[in-house]
Amino acid sequence: MKKTALLFSLFLLLSSCSTTNKIGSAENALNGKWNWVSSSGGFIGKTITPASENKKTILEISNSTIKKYENGNLIFESKYAIKEEPSIYGNERKMILFENDMPKQSFEVKDNKLYLSEECNDCYQSEYVRLK
Repeated sequence: MKKTALLFSLFLLLSSCSTTNKIGSAENALNGKWNWVSSSGGFIGKTITPASENKKTILEISNSTIKKYENGNLIFESKYAIKEEPSIYGNERKMILFENDMPKQSFEVKDNKLYLSEECNDCYQSEYVRLK
């Protein structure tokens, strides 16, 4: 009887894991403020940084909105959703889909770093570090 109860509990636990939970956890991982470190790409594979561009860029991400600040000024704000879709970089990836006409971006959060990849040819991949 104990084995049956344990197996049933394990089944319930495993069946509660789904794509929706993965998407929800991806949204939670994005939440917070992110400081721009660098971007590279474009036609010539150029790398740009806050020093080379003479600007400080911060992303502020909540469960439904992304705000972008440059040198303390709000320059972009959009509602967004996260969805897994085929990527131009291969396989399915979690994507940030903006409500306006911005290109979608695949993303990955590792430790305290956020990597954003614009899903278009000759576009940029950017690295951010989480602000505490």
